[in-house]
Amino acid sequence: MPTEPHRFRRLVLGLQPRAPDHAMRLAVELAELLNLELVGLFLEDTNLRSLASLPFAREFRPLGGGWHPIDTEHLSRELEAAARSAEEILAAAAKRLSWRFEVARGPMAATIAAISQTSDIVVIAEPSSAAERVTQQFSWLIEAAFKSAASVMVVPRQIARVQGPIVALATTPDDPSIGMAANIALAANEELVVVDVCERPIDDAQIKALATGGLTIKHTVAGKAAGANATALAQVLRPLRERLVVIARSASDSESASVIAAERKAPVLVVEATRD
Repeated sequence: MPTEPHRFRRLVLGLQPRAPDHAMRLAVELAELLNLELVGLFLEDTNLRSLASLPFAREFRPLGGGWHPIDTEHLSRELEAAARSAEEILAAAAKRLSWRFEVARGPMAATIAAISQTSDIVVIAEPSSAAERVTQQFSWLIEAAFKSAASVMVVPRQIARVQGPIVALATTPDDPSIGMAANIALAANEELVVVDVCERPIDDAQIKALATGGLTIKHTVAGKAAGANATALAQVLRPLRERLVVIARSASDSESASVIAAERKAPVLVVEATRD
């Protein structure tokens, strides 16, 4: 199971008003490590404008302002200002990278599906508040990312560590998470930990075959039962103090990835088995 050069070409960071700063820093860091083009995609869902134009739509203005019809021109100016601010922040953070900024207008699911490729990693940052986490808009965004052709990185509201092992959660002996985690560990000069939740343990020789370029590898056999659900997987990871978790799409969905990311306060990269 030797490592092969990853085939990712772009890292696509979905930008929205009030996007967390740590997600930007993480995206820049990963793009640098893997030599990827960074694409800042400001997502302006046209459903917001459509909703604002409805005669019964209202907005609440604090400090005694009460409820008022939504001012669509004011909404447009706010969105334009937010897009300019996001581009400035991206430009300042990505000085050493090849990067570009795009404003995408349209239904969120269709937009993500149209722009994503199998050679992309789409970064989705969990909102900073629990209230925003349950909004329909965020649900649309994360659902669209997981339905797209791209691999997806879920970034939790808080990140506990900026150093530590890169962990692959392997459910099969040829799990794609292992090779991807090995590539990132090599680039980041970190230890690779393979957490084996296969029905039958992976042969140690297969894991050791990844030991190129001085990569330090640890193989932990947790067993199939440990991979029964996201909460159980998060418990298995607790002693590792990992920096990043990599898991195959076949073994994870958006909710599982979010649970692991939140429990471990570490980003979770969900990769496809095959890429262009």
